Amino acid sequence: MLYVIDQRLKAQQIAKDKSVQVIHDVTSVLLDPKFIDSLLNGSKHNNAQLLTVEHCKFMLNDIATCSVMRIDEQSMGKLWNLMTMLYKWQLFVSKHQHHLLEITFRHLEAINKMYPDSKRHMLIDFTKNTLLDFWNASGEEAQLSIYNTNKAWLECFNTKISLLIRLGFQAMDGSFFKEVDQEYFGDYVQTIGDNMYVKSEEAHQQSAREPNSMDKLAAQLNISPLPAGEDLQPINARQFQEQFEQAFGNVLFDEGHSSTSTGCEFVQLQTAARTNTEAPHSRRDSILNQNLIDLYSKMA
Repeated sequence: MLYVIDQRLKAQQIAKDKSVQVIHDVTSVLLDPKFIDSLLNGSKHNNAQLLTVEHCKFMLNDIATCSVMRIDEQSMGKLWNLMTMLYKWQLFVSKHQHHLLEITFRHLEAINKMYPDSKRHMLIDFTKNTLLDFWNASGEEAQLSIYNTNKAWLECFNTKISLLIRLGFQAMDGSFFKEVDQEYFGDYVQTIGDNMYVKSEEAHQQSAREPNSMDKLAAQLNISPLPAGEDLQPINARQFQEQFEQAFGNVLFDEGHSSTSTGCEFVQLQTAARTNTEAPHSRRDSILNQNLIDLYSKMA
């Protein structure tokens, strides 16, 4: 979730101070010790039940909007699809139950690199220690059960994600490729859980410099190569558009848009001036965040 939010903040050129505030506020609620403890303690009960999809959506929507950021319903749906599908892919390429802990720790390390400060560093260290204690105390059988349950919970999600398609990891029917020819695939597998937006941007810049980048695009669009010696012919725009839509229709595109784009306002920051009777922003955020923490601490 934080990977996507950070990517959207940068894509819409949100001021750095507001971006820092959003990431810090969301991290503070997401990794609050009471919240983490409530999730772990709740899973230890004999009658413990999996959180439903709707419960998770409601919870993460509250956490994502605990700061100055506002997300409309459509954008929250896109955020949810990106979260679930990227996590599903991470578990898809994993091979062992202990990879689940490695993925989680890489998530935490990547969060630590997003506008780091001492408070966030302490929260991340506490979360690592808490999760490690829980994992070690679970035993091999319970660890395998947790791993398999995560994979099974994600089975119902099958959204096409342009990031994964562009990297060559996902097919146009939404399934994942078990074997990928790209030489950079191994690097992604060895570092499952890293921020894929950062890694894919580096790969994208490198592929843009390669002379055969247009050939790869033509292959994705099923465009036959021009026979040797044949002159170039004018493009039939309507035919090309139909071919493009057939190949990439209904794909969830998550590339960045300019700050003036009105197609998808993923982040909507409050800009209204504060009145004299309004409580200080930091105090209101503190009250809101504490209410969220208290609410989810009662889930156990």
